[in-house]
Amino acid sequence: MQELKIINMDHPIRILIVDDDKVIADILKDLASSPEEERSVSVCYDGSEAVDMLRNSFFDLIITDLKMPITDGMEVLRFAKKINPAVLVIIVTGYASLETAIVAIKEGAYDYIMKPCKLDEIKIVINRATDTIKLNRENKELLRKLQEACHELIILSKVRDKTEKAASLNIFPSSTVGIHHLYNNTMPDNYVDNLQTLASLKEKGMLTEGEFKAFKKHYLKILDNKTESEKSVDERKFEYNGS
Repeated sequence: MQELKIINMDHPIRILIVDDDKVIADILKDLASSPEEERSVSVCYDGSEAVDMLRNSFFDLIITDLKMPITDGMEVLRFAKKINPAVLVIIVTGYASLETAIVAIKEGAYDYIMKPCKLDEIKIVINRATDTIKLNRENKELLRKLQEACHELIILSKVRDKTEKAASLNIFPSSTVGIHHLYNNTMPDNYVDNLQTLASLKEKGMLTEGEFKAFKKHYLKILDNKTESEKSVDERKFEYNGS
């Protein structure tokens, strides 16, 4: 299973504007900026500069003109998708044709806007693209958390099996609390002894470092939950006695 990187949901959406017409490029920059959400908008005035920037910087969304000297919008699109298949690319052009539109979509363009067009229409497409980016981020983060939870459950299951096997072989004193207590809502008082038991298992080679850390994390999480629960009960008792 491929391990997913942690997604920073608060990271601003990075947008690159590419157009050799500086007036249009600046207008697109204003349209791409938003007071409602954090966006980082950069501008390039030719395709070659855009390709150089893409080599060194990460972008979530690219809005590029189609017809530009030396390096056109299609080359920018292809290069962007090559280094980051997840990037969204919007093509804006005044030289639209059905053929170029079909090619752009086949190459992976998110949308294709024909000039002249209303500024509100461009803004709608940009906002739709940023919504898609945020949704993709959320989906990736949920998948990462699911994979992490599954991995932790697998480790905990292995630890439980090994601990139960150790108990059956009388490796530890009979006074040691069973591992099943970790899965109950109530926490045994001798949790320090249990952590020492886990440490002993690790020293004897019955637990890996990863298994030990995962189980300790799970164990302390339950302890924290119990502490918070007891604190809440004490607060309610205080409120009752004070009333």
